[in-house]
Amino acid sequence: MPHLKQPLTVDISKWGFTRELSQPIVRRPGWFRQTAASGEVSLSGGVSIKRNFPDSGNLDTAYNDLEQFFEQTGIPLDGQYRIITEKDANGIPESYRIDISHNTCRILAGDPEGIRRGIYYLEDLLLSSDGPFLKREIIRRSPWLRTRISRCFFGPIKRPPLNRDELLDEVDYYPEEYLNRLAYEAVNGLWLTVEFKDLCKTSILELDKNAEKRLDKLRRTVEKCLRYGIKIYILGIEPCSIPPDGQVLSSYPELKGALDWNGNHCFCPFSEIARKHLYESVNWIFSRVPGLGGMINISLGERATTCLSVHSRTSCPVCSRKFPGEIIAAALTPMERGIHDAAPKAELISWLYVPDNGTGNREDREILDIAGQLPENVILQYNFESSGGKVQQGKYRHAGDYWLSYTGPSPIFLETARSARKNRNAVSAKIQAGCSHEVATVPFIPAPVLLYGKYGKMKEAEVSHVMQCWYFGNYPGIMNKTAGELAFENFDRPENDFILHLARLDWGCHAEKVTGAWNLLADAYANYPLDNMFQYYGPMHDGIVWPLYLVPENKPLAPTWKLEYGISGDRYGECLGKFSLDDVLSLTEKMSRGWNRGTRIFCSLRPMFTDNPERMKDIGLVEALNIQFESGYNIIKFYALRNILLDNSNTQSQWYSALDEMKSITKSEIQRSGRMIELCKQDSRLGFHPEAEGYKYSPEKLITRLESLRKLLQIDFPATVARLRTGKTPLPPKKRKSYLCNSGKIENVGSFSWKADYNGQKLKIKVYNSNNGKPDFSVRILLEEKPFHPPEDLTLESGGYVEIQVCPKTEKVGFNIIRIDKDKHQEQQYTGWQKFSPLKYRLRLGDYNPAAMGELVLGGTGKNQHVRPANETMVMEAVN
Repeated sequence: MPHLKQPLTVDISKWGFTRELSQPIVRRPGWFRQTAASGEVSLSGGVSIKRNFPDSGNLDTAYNDLEQFFEQTGIPLDGQYRIITEKDANGIPESYRIDISHNTCRILAGDPEGIRRGIYYLEDLLLSSDGPFLKREIIRRSPWLRTRISRCFFGPIKRPPLNRDELLDEVDYYPEEYLNRLAYEAVNGLWLTVEFKDLCKTSILELDKNAEKRLDKLRRTVEKCLRYGIKIYILGIEPCSIPPDGQVLSSYPELKGALDWNGNHCFCPFSEIARKHLYESVNWIFSRVPGLGGMINISLGERATTCLSVHSRTSCPVCSRKFPGEIIAAALTPMERGIHDAAPKAELISWLYVPDNGTGNREDREILDIAGQLPENVILQYNFESSGGKVQQGKYRHAGDYWLSYTGPSPIFLETARSARKNRNAVSAKIQAGCSHEVATVPFIPAPVLLYGKYGKMKEAEVSHVMQCWYFGNYPGIMNKTAGELAFENFDRPENDFILHLARLDWGCHAEKVTGAWNLLADAYANYPLDNMFQYYGPMHDGIVWPLYLVPENKPLAPTWKLEYGISGDRYGECLGKFSLDDVLSLTEKMSRGWNRGTRIFCSLRPMFTDNPERMKDIGLVEALNIQFESGYNIIKFYALRNILLDNSNTQSQWYSALDEMKSITKSEIQRSGRMIELCKQDSRLGFHPEAEGYKYSPEKLITRLESLRKLLQIDFPATVARLRTGKTPLPPKKRKSYLCNSGKIENVGSFSWKADYNGQKLKIKVYNSNNGKPDFSVRILLEEKPFHPPEDLTLESGGYVEIQVCPKTEKVGFNIIRIDKDKHQEQQYTGWQKFSPLKYRLRLGDYNPAAMGELVLGGTGKNQHVRPANETMVMEAVN
């Protein structure tokens, strides 16, 4: 399989969905009734729109959409039934009242955005009806979620490898009709990434040569989006850490905080120059860009900011004596003042991005201290699901990063929210409304039921703001629409009634069938294995283009949100996390089968919607996800069957049975890849991953996979059968360097040497320093107890030994020992027992190279192997 890498440039013109986002929303109501019922008014004779609400012109976009709606639905705009917008005394932003009488529909609100929301809701009332009729009634609605922030689906991420900056190019990332779609779905904020050093002039920063160009485009973006009631929020990770050898620390040593993991110094916020810089940074931006909605600042997490970012903050003479809340407050207080002095109505949202902390640990206590000491007028944001969990396969599973399949909230979110509210700070929830890291190669997961419970819990927790996406999970559609509706929902009607109302907007008389299908999809999706590693490296995103390896290649898996790592290989264990192979097989099978049942319902609706491109794409999306989930399950099953072939204790009958099933999987995957090519050609959104800034699967990649699968059938399977017929094991043994434990042999690796012994329970590796006894380097021990799984990664000083209690499935374990030299806080790998270059670093998996693994032969003492207790630590001591 060719190593397909990310292109060095991006050609947005080839992303077909960008053209689709520029097209008007097409409404096709499923009206079939001709006569109004008692208590209804008919609009079939036409309407007239009276724009009586005093407005500076921003509401023109909403009025235009209403006129376009009536034109598309065949309702004349010169009729007798009057639709009137009027000013109301209600002071709650975005709240509105709709009074529907026999000859007039009055939309009343205290602000323009209430009128906007009322106009869109009037359209929904007609779409959910079975004819052009409105029920005579008075409707009052107010949002409990005040700020609802999303993001451009295809905007640059301002990160490696491409480092594209949307404020420096001439691309319009916010076409008029795209903004109209977002406004219809009640999105009222969009975020984009900035850095202070690119935009600001402060006491310690010179103005960047491109700053004015960036500010000019930011101003134009703000003005354009405000016409649709959408505010722009800048997202930053500030204050950023400071290089150790630059002019800043030379001139202002008081800014020097603790060392971060990259060798830079954290920003110490307690000096006068620190406060001045932070105030001037945000004040500069908000003074020069009128109308900005606010700033979302990742105050803790993602990258180093203040000394609170690192555990070694004790090395900072100031921050070592401070509580966590004091440190964050010292940074946020001047930022809050700088923003509000320039823009009193703008919002400062402090995002504590701590996705993987365990409940009750030190980080939890720090988070609560921060939440209780936030400055006035700062909004606390925390991940809604992080550090929560649920029971799967009879065990409690810990949730790390974002989840759509897990409702939440986590206990720490609730505690943090309570602490912030007690301090009189508003609370924002960070969620993923459309899709998450679970599956981000589709525009959204079409299962609105998943959001109903999540938003209900948010309302109970008195959340008032929400950030609905990261780089992905924000494409217009049913999930965005659901989130927008739930922001106004009182949750005083049954869940199914709410979902049925949503289904009627798009599916008309088929709404009940669609509601049933959505419930099946949500139930199936809840079986997604709750482990970050399955999100980050699993096959549900793009398994449809993964090759299948009958003969083990030991190739690593690629991060699901990156393109530059190529296509994933066969080290399936890298994505299992804390799940067993059997548990993941069981969950993915349930997920696949359940989704398939919902897919069959959607596919049965195709004949009724052949003239409706939007609904046909919805059906195609459900089918595409069905293929992705089936392929994901099949990949895991394929390698579970391959394990049978690798076990030499099995019988020929077992080997032939496994081989037949693997062959069947390969043939079915050929069919799936072929069908996905057709679906991709019909829907350009499929396979696109916004954080990867490109396609994780595409027709070209699918064709390449088809070729590899056909070769597998033509070459590898016959070769394996031939081996069996000649009495050999199914698969040829992989040759790699080996060491026999208890042999007494000392292996020399230049500046150090080592030996290994095994007593049936503990593996003892002794390292000898051959460098005149100077401990100027350490060694890294990689131990792979399970084939195709990540190794344990241990560091040992250059003279010492380590005892490791192991429980291998075989009498051999993968092994390598590598010398690490430390230079300027960056580890550099020089030489190992097996000399291979390290791979490009992968999150949580590091830089180990599977090809570099040799093996330790345990010496036939495996009879006494037992499971290592979870609380047992590894012993490391110096050798005299």
